[in-house]
Amino acid sequence: MTNQPDREEFEEFLKQLFASGQIDPEQLSKMAGIGANPADLAKAFGQMQAMMGDSNEPVNWDMATKKALESASKSDGYSNPGLVGELTGAFEMASLWLSEVTDLCGSESPKHLTRSLWVKDAMPIFKELSEPVAKSMADALSENIGEMLPEELSQMLGPAAKMLGNAGAMIFAMQLGQAIGRLSSQTLTSTEIGIPISQRPGLIPQNVAEFMTDLDTPKSEVLIYLSIRELAISGLYQSNRWLKDQITTQVREFAAGLKIDMNSIQDLAEQIDPSDPQALNDLIESGSLITPRSEEQDAALQRIEALLALIEGWADAVSLRAARRLPAINAIAELFMRRRATQGASEKTFGILLGLQLRPRLVREATLMWQLVESEFDAQKRDSLWQHPDQLPTLEEIQNPVELIKRLKGNGDEMDSELRKLLGE
Repeated sequence: MTNQPDREEFEEFLKQLFASGQIDPEQLSKMAGIGANPADLAKAFGQMQAMMGDSNEPVNWDMATKKALESASKSDGYSNPGLVGELTGAFEMASLWLSEVTDLCGSESPKHLTRSLWVKDAMPIFKELSEPVAKSMADALSENIGEMLPEELSQMLGPAAKMLGNAGAMIFAMQLGQAIGRLSSQTLTSTEIGIPISQRPGLIPQNVAEFMTDLDTPKSEVLIYLSIRELAISGLYQSNRWLKDQITTQVREFAAGLKIDMNSIQDLAEQIDPSDPQALNDLIESGSLITPRSEEQDAALQRIEALLALIEGWADAVSLRAARRLPAINAIAELFMRRRATQGASEKTFGILLGLQLRPRLVREATLMWQLVESEFDAQKRDSLWQHPDQLPTLEEIQNPVELIKRLKGNGDEMDSELRKLLGE
């Protein structure tokens, strides 16, 4: 039977830990009676400390990138010059057709990405989106960690708090890196996560080829439609530079209200099986460590969901219009709608970061709304609503577009005047 550690030795060990944030492997080996070689323990703790890093950032980005690239590179190496040539031709056709129905269209040549290159391009966007959430979680944990400890231990926490913070950054990074790595094998284009990952449009030929396997729909038509959508969203962001900032601002508004459920933290040891690393990831992804959302957070999520639906719906409406010459256009559009509802990268991205479940129905309603605006006015009027965030349709107007038409017809001159003032013209 293993000897129980001496109480005084244990108290001294805790004092040193909280005072320095360091673990003495020799003392731990002696106290625990495990008979392990202190040198081996020192090496293990050194590796663990290196993994945790020494950064004040809320996410260990080196680790997140490493985990994502490890996952992406496992299946990289695809080469199909024929498909790349088809994609180039599809983009040329898409650019021509799209320019007929909107001025908000990109004209840059596409990037052909591997999964690993997609990860490298996407990491800055994920950093910008996830850091507000991670920082709010870290701050909430730091502010409340003392409540979990006896008063005398809380006072001695000192440098050990940084070790706990680094551990949290490591856990968040591992979970985020794994999620991004998975997305790299599922994403078709550079804009599919909801925000372009680079200035140029792009596709991942390997993923496109896998997506088209066994499709009944003509593959050449699928490539043209996919290219049209990619150019449309890319052009929308290029023409409206405020759009990306608007999304990140709304994410920050949501993150500002994050609170940690300390009861869940205290129950963590009982819920997690140390032999099952995936259990901790599942717990984090479930959101059970975060308190229920406030009314302000629900409102912030609604604004994010509405803006993403407006973007996706506009892209759908414009792409349908541009691709009207394709014989199988209706089947192709339905194919992509079903794909988005079941495995859309944008839905997964914001689900991972915010727990936001985008509603496919809202995107369909936004598509119909944009089509109605073009029908009642014209394409120029439709696209002019993107000139300033205050002019965009509200969630209520997406769901009841007749109200939007009334607004646009009722105060058209006044709206144009106010818009010119906002733009400083």
